[in-house]
Formats: sequence, structure tokens, C-alpha cells
Amino acid sequence: MIYDARQHVLRQGEESHHVLVLLDGLVKVVVHTEFGRPVLLDLRSRGDLLGEMSMLEHRRRSADVVTCTTARAKLIMNTQLQMFFDRHPDAWAAMAGSLSSRLHRADVHRAEFVACPAPARVGRVLAEIARAHGVRTPDGWDLDVALTQAEIASLAGVALATFEKALRLLHRSGLVRRKSRRIVVGDLDRLIRFGISDGENPYQYGIGDADVAQS
Repeated sequence: MIYDARQHVLRQGEESHHVLVLLDGLVKVVVHTEFGRPVLLDLRSRGDLLGEMSMLEHRRRSADVVTCTTARAKLIMNTQLQMFFDRHPDAWAAMAGSLSSRLHRADVHRAEFVACPAPARVGRVLAEIARAHGVRTPDGWDLDVALTQAEIASLAGVALATFEKALRLLHRSGLVRRKSRRIVVGDLDRLIRFGISDGENPYQYGIGDADVAQS
């Protein structure tokens, strides 16, 4: 199946009858909260399985999955996938390992939300996106992933205003810059180091801005 950019692949609240294997492209996982604000939880790319949690738990979809770019995916009915796992028990271990990695990453992010200053969290998220999905250009790593600033802010666990302040700080330090409404990471190594926050000096590497909020 081929999906256009900005197209819903799965919808929060709908019944689960199938999963999707993402063959190409990039999608975002978005949850609509009870407070009326959508929250971007994760990005998924080629090789990822989509909708497997609903299949395992026999529950309705817990999030929207929306394409960031044109994407190709293979649809597999839940019954077909369960039969495959019954015939290939080692495949269960592979899926469990993938789920475990995602849960571990989520735990790390939750810990960062409490212990890590907001600018460092923004730096880490931008570095992660650049490494996993960025396009290498002569100017640096182009984050051409069709994400809004509000969505990137939610990945970092900060308010939009805080994200914008942190982005200005990173821009002044020469770590990132704007290009046609996109973000370009000019120095990925320095950005990664900036994201490794020192508890005694959260604004290390010669970067500081008293106006940047902590959360």
C-alpha cells in the first residue's frame, strides 16, 4: 500500500484488525490527550511494525499514525500475523525485543523530563532526529521530516515557547540554523555533546541563556 504525505495510516480509537510493516518512508505516532492537545510520541521508519500493541492487547488503537512523507507499507491481518508467530516462535522474541527497546527509550525520556534542563532536551531530540532521519547536505544535517516546531517540542517534553527560546540559543551558538522553515543541524557532534547535560553546569560548552526556561 502507498500512502501520501500527511495521510492517516491508523487512527486512535478505531478497532484493531491489522498491523502494518513500514517498507519505506517516515511516520509519526500522535496521541490526542484529554486536554485537547495532540502529543507527538515517536517517529517510525522503514522496518518498523505499526499497530502491534493493539493486536497484542486486543484493544482499540491508542494513537494516530500519520505519514510525514510518502510511505509504503504492507498490511497484515492480525490473524495472519498470529498464525505466523505460531509457526515461527523465534519471531515472538524479535518483536518482544523491539517492544522492549521502545519501552526502554520511553523510560529514558521520562527520566530526562525530570532531570535534564529544557535546552539539553531540545538538543538531544534534534540530534536524534538528525542521526536517524536527517539528510546530509553541504550545510549540515537537514531535518526535512515535515514536523512542526510544536511537534518537536512535544518530543522534547517542553512548551512551544520554551522550545523556541532553546532553538534561538542553539542558533546563536552555531549548532543549528533555519532554512526555508526547516531546521539544519550544522554541527552534529557539538549538538550531541550539548545534550549530555552536566548536573553542575547544564549550560556547558560555553553556551548559556538565563532566559531559557527549565521546563
